[in-house]
This record gives sequence, C-alpha cells and structure tokens, in this order.
Amino acid sequence: MPNNVFVEGNSSAHSVVDRLMIEAMNDLEIGGAPVTAIQDSNQLKKAVTQPISSTKAVSNKTSLETLNDTYYQHLISASDFDFNLEYRPTDSSRIIAIPKPFPLKSYTGINHLNRFFEKLYELEQSKKAKVRIAYYGDSMIDGDLIVQDFRSALQNRFGGLGVGFVPIQSESARSRYSVKHYTLGNWKEDNFMKGSADSIPYGINGAVFFPVDATARVHYVASGIKNAYQLNSPRLFYGSGNKDAVLKVTEEKDNSATYILLNGTQSFNSVPISTNNLRKIQLDFSNAQNTPIYGMDFSNHTGIAVDGFSNRGNSGLPLSLLNISQMQKFDQSLSYDLIILQFGANVLTRKSKNYNWYYNRMTQVVHHLKQAFPEADVLILGTADKGTKLDDIVKTDSSVVKLLRSQQQYALKTQSSFISLFHLMGGVNTMPIWSDQKLANKDFTHFSPQGSRKIGGMIYEELMNGYSAFAKARIQQNMLQQKADSLYIKAVNDSISYLRRP
Repeated sequence: MPNNVFVEGNSSAHSVVDRLMIEAMNDLEIGGAPVTAIQDSNQLKKAVTQPISSTKAVSNKTSLETLNDTYYQHLISASDFDFNLEYRPTDSSRIIAIPKPFPLKSYTGINHLNRFFEKLYELEQSKKAKVRIAYYGDSMIDGDLIVQDFRSALQNRFGGLGVGFVPIQSESARSRYSVKHYTLGNWKEDNFMKGSADSIPYGINGAVFFPVDATARVHYVASGIKNAYQLNSPRLFYGSGNKDAVLKVTEEKDNSATYILLNGTQSFNSVPISTNNLRKIQLDFSNAQNTPIYGMDFSNHTGIAVDGFSNRGNSGLPLSLLNISQMQKFDQSLSYDLIILQFGANVLTRKSKNYNWYYNRMTQVVHHLKQAFPEADVLILGTADKGTKLDDIVKTDSSVVKLLRSQQQYALKTQSSFISLFHLMGGVNTMPIWSDQKLANKDFTHFSPQGSRKIGGMIYEELMNGYSAFAKARIQQNMLQQKADSLYIKAVNDSISYLRRP
C-alpha cells in the first residue's frame, strides 16, 4: 500500500468548465474571494435528519421552520470513512460485488420536501393533477442519462407521458435516446456557460436560440423509451421579436403544413403546435431573425413531467444568471414543484483545501432559484464517488468528501433536502467496482448508460422512501381528522336532541 493514497495534482486541469467556475478558482488563487467560515455541527441550528413521523409534519398550519421532530447530528466528515478500505471477491469468480447503499446518518432535510410530497399525494389520490420537476445537472445527466430513468420510474407510479422540455439544440441531441432532435440551417445560440447575462434573458435551460435566416429548421423524433413513445402535446416557447415571424409546422410525413404567426409581445410566450401526440415533427422558421426561441415542451396534461437541463462543464454557478422575472414567467406556464440540482463533477479539484468558496456561491444560487420558482422545493444531490489512480490502484479522490460536506451544508443553509449519491453507490472506493462491472466509464467519474439507469432508480427509491413516510403520516392525519369530524357531528346532534326534549 503506498504511503500517500491520493494524487496531489489537479486532475481537473484539462476539463472544460463554465466561465464562472474559472473566475471563482482564479479568485481563490489570488485570495480575492471572500469566504464565510462554515460552522461545525454543534453550532448549527436544528437539522432535520428523519423521515416525517407525525401528523404534525404534514399539517398545513405547521411551518417548515418550527417543526420539532428534529435532532442534532454531525455533518459528513472525512473521519466517517476508511479510505484504505479494500473490497474482495466473495466467490471464485473474482468479481467484486457492488457494495450496498448505506444510510446517510446526518442532515437530509427531508421535511423540506413537504410541499412536493403533498402534490404527489394529491396526484396519487386524484390521478388528475400534474406535478413538474426541473432537474439541473452537468455532464453526468448529458443526453438525459439518469433523468430519463428517474422520470420513467415516477411516471410508472404516478402517471404522465412525455419527455418534458427539449431545447432547440444541445450537445448530445443526436445521441439522446429519450428523444432525437437536430437542427438544419443557420442558428445562433447564447448560453449562460459563457458567464454573462445578455440583453435577451436566457431560457429555463440557460440558453436562447435565434434563427439566422429562413434556412433555420429543427426536427424532433420520439424514441422507444417507455412513457415517451410520442411527442405529447407539443408547445413552443419563444420571446418577443419580429412581428412577422412565421413558424411552419409539418407533422409526421404529411405533405400539408400548418403556419403559426409568432407575434407574441411578451418576453415569454407559448403556443401549442399541435393537438395531436406525434411521432415526428418539423419546425421551419421564417422572418424570425430577432425572435428568441427557447425550446419545446412535450408532456401530458396530467401526471409527472421531468425536464432535464444538462450542460457539460457546469459547476452549478451559472444558474445565478437565470433572470428571476423571466423564470417566474416560465414557472407560471410550467408550474414547478421540485428543483433538483446535481453538480460536483466539475468542482472536484484538489487546488482547494476546502470548498467554503463553493458553499458560499451555491448558497446564493439556491436562494436565487427559490426566488425564481417560489412554489418549488429544492433537492440537492451530493456528488458521486470519483476515482483517482496511484500506483495502479484506484481510490476515492481526496476531494470527494470535502465537496460532499460542502453540498450538504448549503442544503442545510438554504432549507433544501439532500441525498448523497456517494452513499447510494456504497461509499469509499466504489467507483472502480462500478467501472469494472461496466456501470461507470474508465474516467472513474461518469456513469455508463447501464450505471445511469441504476443510479436513476436509486434516486427514485430514496425519494420514494421519504414520500412513503409522508403518505403514511398523511393517511393517519386524515383518519384522525375524520374521527374528530365524526365526534364533532355526534356532539352537535346530541346537543340538538337534548334541546328538543320536552
């Protein structure tokens, strides 16, 4: 065993990251980034660490800030883990079994999903409501990986069809399995990964697209993934631009086309493209050079919708560039109930002795998103394991637990919920095992399609564990309320009977 398990170099030096991340790291190097000391667990206010266990937790009259079913627990620390842990084959096959997930015995903030769980409960009871989730992430969810399986699992249980919001262009458009889309002709894109907010506000996915001329065209083709066999209830989102802008819509292989005038006057406009659920659709834009085009929504009118927003190299910091007013307009149309943030792969750099600077900036990002989507709860997904090779041995990167702790702390600070992917994977030194079993790539960072399917299912199961506790308490509350109502009615009837006595 080598004396030093970890490489002290910067494994992220050649990664493409967003401009805000680069600026933050430059500030860190020159000492120009003010940081706020992160408090230890004995200084923190009460941290919710248990599933909802009482009817009080789901009462509409009980605020999240005054819940009493809480207790103190330490936050994630490097001392919690044995970094020299070795896994051995359990039989003669020499295949090492994937370690089982282990429970997070510190802050989870599960009570901060009460509003979201209430919406799920209403949907489960009525089958008529709609619950929508925005899932933001980096290259870990590129091409709808993880998200598509998380979405399908929710739709299998609660209903719903479609892949949700799809941009005009994306880095993985042609390789995305849940829906194929590609552009032809001339387009211009502005994206928040550049690190500056332009005069035209970005769309919900951090991008805005402009047709350069009449050659601008986009195709969408539904895939064979479950619950997304069609392009459900297609809607276009666009901004104010040329009053003579026209959209030509060609459905399936029809020779005929529909023409729609894109003359909306607001910074956010939406228009239904078709009343049909389609397999293919082609959009051609003319006279639309100055018209911001944001993307399409393909989702059913009831059930679950999950929008996956991925950007390679995204640290999460560019989300601060989303215009609050514009996001609120998107939210009025889409009505988000949950915001999921999965970042960290691009932040794992050993240039940082700690991640206080990231804690500070991401705390601001989450507060920013809560203003943009005031009715939505927030779930932070802590980083997955990342392997670093030294002397032909792959071990957990030294920065993983530091970053994980930082993510847990800004979840606590912003009253957000927290799930650790590191724990779901099995903890220390699990990434090389996932890689050996074709569940992760040989970069020991990204999941393979098979691994993405597995981790998406794990996130779903972890979320449903919290929901099950909520639903159980909700049912108990209903029973108690029904009993109280029954006793009240009986008391009223008894009083009336007594007063009517001769």
